[in-house]
Amino acid sequence: MISARCLTTCDDDEEDNSRVALILGDKPVCGVKALLMAPKIKLSSGYEMPMKGYQCLTAIHCAVETGFRHFDTAFCYENEKEVGEAIRTQIQMGNVSRENIFLTTKLWNTHHDPRDVRRICEKQLEALGFDYIDLYLMHFPVGYKHMCDEILQPMDGNKVQTSDVDYIDTWHAMEELVKLGMVRSIGVSNFNMEQVQRIIQCSSSKPVVNQVEIWPGFMQKDLVDYCRYNGIVVTAYAPLGQPDREMHSPIYFFSEGMRRLVKKYKRTAAQIVLRYLVDYGVVPIPKAGNPLHIKQNLNIFDFQLNEVDTRALRGIKPKDRLVKFDEVKDHTFYPFEREEEREQQPEEFEQEEIPPKRVTIPPAEPAEGEEAEPPVE
Repeated sequence: MISARCLTTCDDDEEDNSRVALILGDKPVCGVKALLMAPKIKLSSGYEMPMKGYQCLTAIHCAVETGFRHFDTAFCYENEKEVGEAIRTQIQMGNVSRENIFLTTKLWNTHHDPRDVRRICEKQLEALGFDYIDLYLMHFPVGYKHMCDEILQPMDGNKVQTSDVDYIDTWHAMEELVKLGMVRSIGVSNFNMEQVQRIIQCSSSKPVVNQVEIWPGFMQKDLVDYCRYNGIVVTAYAPLGQPDREMHSPIYFFSEGMRRLVKKYKRTAAQIVLRYLVDYGVVPIPKAGNPLHIKQNLNIFDFQLNEVDTRALRGIKPKDRLVKFDEVKDHTFYPFEREEEREQQPEEFEQEEIPPKRVTIPPAEPAEGEEAEPPVE
């Protein structure tokens, strides 16, 4: 039995970005008064999902000890074994129970053949080391040709080899996983409104979740409204817009308007954006490898943006999507708009309450993983 209660170290100095000052135990340590926890939202399947997720990188122990209970991974991330081992270790340490963990993983595009769905799900359960998956998503509506499980993108020259498997047939095979008790809830990712509607019309169950790209420059209001109307929870990947300090992109994240909000609320730019998205009604799934950023990502439920600032964020000019899957844009089931070129406009946003004096604030650190390393969706 592992006797330690915490695999990350504690320090009161927040400037030390290599450590975090929270653990999950009977008594608070390092001056921390309470463990940060996210509220939950009820899925149409009857299960509850924390409203704040963590897209798994390397710091799983830190995320559990900070208070995260919703973990998002996928077959194509090639880290399910490591994620499972970390969570099981935390369970053995007594820091959390399996019942309090909400684990999401995904069916990859090479396994759309209905005859392959149960087999690969069993393989994923074995890698994770658990008896069931809380939420199993179809990663993308377009299927790829299956050559072997290790080849994620079967190529013919410079072209991805796709399959003609209908995602409806794949969905029906996923429904069987629920009946078998292998997964508790099923959903989709990167599906558009028409594709979600087709599943609803052709199946005995509807997706409980649609995980899509959402950030302040790409809010997908019509899709979010549609899903909300049909009782489908929307989870948001790339919720910050993949900040890159060197490229100063996306502009809104490093703008003077954002710096004013950082000073006003005494929060990082990432915390302000994540709070804005929660209020918008979606469940953000940010990436983070830095323990301080992991803590900050969860610490967004003790403040609220006022209406003026919410309107300012809502006024950010729409931008193009970041994750496009362009390599399969000619497929029948490609879910995104094919005319991707949009007029680019400045992203700086104005607040209605502008201070009379310009205030210089150091740029907030992005909390979506390493600055120079774009997320893998």
